[in-house]
Amino acid sequence: MRNVGQSALLGSLLTLILGASVLHTCQLDRIEQRLRALEGRPAPTASPAALAARGPSPEELRAQADPRNLLKPMGRPLIRAATAVRGGTLRVETGNDPRGMNVFLGTGADLVEYDRYFNNRLAARSPENPDQYTPELAISATTPDQGLSYEIELRPKVLWHPAVVDRSNPRYAWLQGEHELTSADYQFLFQLIATPEVNGRITSLRNYFEQLDRFEVIDRYRFRVVMKERLATTLPSILDLPPIPRWIFAFDEDGKPLDPKTWGKPINEHWHAQRAIGTGPYRFESWVPGVKIELVKNEQYFGEPPGFDRVLIRIAKDQSSWPRLLKTGELDLIRIQPEQYKTEVLGATGPILGEPHIKAVRQPELGYFYIGWNEAKPLFTDKRVRQALTLALDRESIVKNVFYGLGQVISGPFGRQHSCYDQRVAPMPYDPALAAKKLDEAGWVDSDGDGIRDKQIGDRRVPFDFTLLIYGNSNEWDTIASIYRESLAKLGVKMTPVALEWTTMLKRMDDREFDAFSGAWILTWDVDLQQTWHSKEADRPQSSNRIGYKSAEADEIIEALRRELDDGRRTALCHRFHALLHEDQPYTFLYQRERSVLYWDYLNEPEMTLIWPYRDLRYFSFRERRP
Repeated sequence: MRNVGQSALLGSLLTLILGASVLHTCQLDRIEQRLRALEGRPAPTASPAALAARGPSPEELRAQADPRNLLKPMGRPLIRAATAVRGGTLRVETGNDPRGMNVFLGTGADLVEYDRYFNNRLAARSPENPDQYTPELAISATTPDQGLSYEIELRPKVLWHPAVVDRSNPRYAWLQGEHELTSADYQFLFQLIATPEVNGRITSLRNYFEQLDRFEVIDRYRFRVVMKERLATTLPSILDLPPIPRWIFAFDEDGKPLDPKTWGKPINEHWHAQRAIGTGPYRFESWVPGVKIELVKNEQYFGEPPGFDRVLIRIAKDQSSWPRLLKTGELDLIRIQPEQYKTEVLGATGPILGEPHIKAVRQPELGYFYIGWNEAKPLFTDKRVRQALTLALDRESIVKNVFYGLGQVISGPFGRQHSCYDQRVAPMPYDPALAAKKLDEAGWVDSDGDGIRDKQIGDRRVPFDFTLLIYGNSNEWDTIASIYRESLAKLGVKMTPVALEWTTMLKRMDDREFDAFSGAWILTWDVDLQQTWHSKEADRPQSSNRIGYKSAEADEIIEALRRELDDGRRTALCHRFHALLHEDQPYTFLYQRERSVLYWDYLNEPEMTLIWPYRDLRYFSFRERRP
């Protein structure tokens, strides 16, 4: 993130460019209207071209011309395919029900993706340059004191979606009418962040606002966030915040205000938490657990209208069924597993799935898979043991033969695309002999000749026998666990894989009821390590540091990284942290995945993004009417 000053001349040039853009988009709008007339499709109520033709509001023009503004126009439409045909229903898949429908009170990566469709952030990242923020709910973000405080100006006249209630029921009369997004909604969000009794994903946000001094409402559309010290994490943490509607969540179902002194439990169990609401391009319509989630186009959306009239997210837990659902036309686009990639793409002797109109695209993901070792367990307290467990797993072979080349083995906690990943740190090799030596050095030997290593811990001899939690709907993890179990058995270590449904597995992880587990992290572009790795998170309930990793050196690096604003020095700190975790092996870092996507070619080729959600439906569009 860089502060780039602009001259008054740039402001004048911007106005000229916007004027040219209006003329160009008017011409595109007329072409689109002709195409719709020929195909018999109704024109949308507000196309991107129509919005552009109206031009930016005076508030937006003023904000864009302000050289202090940290938000810069994206310079491109979200849907930029020249062949884009808007409308219709897009049908995609997911493997699980989300845990709630409010992004702050629920949890899970899928929910974060869905929230991008029915909600907005204060600012969005440029698809081409993740370091650049572009206006979304905010039209301006400024810092008068170089990062100690930030003043945010909201876009005026942004309307919340209607509450998802039975409007014919007099009980909900208090929810009638339109509700505008205001500074009060963000004031309410910061109150929730400051309330430790409020659970869910919001607990992870508290890490980023521990140094908050105060939140100030300036007026209806402006607020100020003041910190106690300058931190590299402050600006992205603020700009990435979606809002929460105070006019719903500060009240019970009958419209009675909740008491801020005791609202922790009522908020956690809020009556509207299972029904999504936002300001975004799609409105939440319904959720049938185990069946589907449906979104519909928001006709009152302030920005570029979405590519589809409806989005149907089919919940299909059996991922092996996804190719069949694509082939039969029940889905338009699917993500496929490595075994499916091997069979349907690599092994195809003709068209994919036998259909010439089904295409494939690959995308590297900013994240990684790992095995986490519970350091509260005596088996895993010694780093030599954790190193041995990594040396005992042939990760290169697994990527090649289980994931069929869809990824790369990694050696640390960063994505390989990022400067924080130190390319000089090579992953540990597969070396069973060295693994055995390290176990011997750590005192784990087979003292009774039963084939399982053991060690005297306190007043009893403990066998090296543990369970590994794995995701129950993954053939790949079944295979990995089987390979790993056999490899460990040859070393005198007994491992038993336990396959669980995701919700059950997540609860076990949150409650620290595990020896080891298979996991994955989706990473943000801005690196902050505290949530996952700081010692003070190790004993916090439901924290991301589930394995209980504690290291004074790691804490020092994490805290320095938060306060360092220089890019070069931040990279050096990241590399130092990378080397430390490579030595400590709190995780066995497995690999960074590439995801393969199959889609019908009546869709334009999906524009996959560098950061989550990689499959971002806001960029997708039909190329022609679906048969």
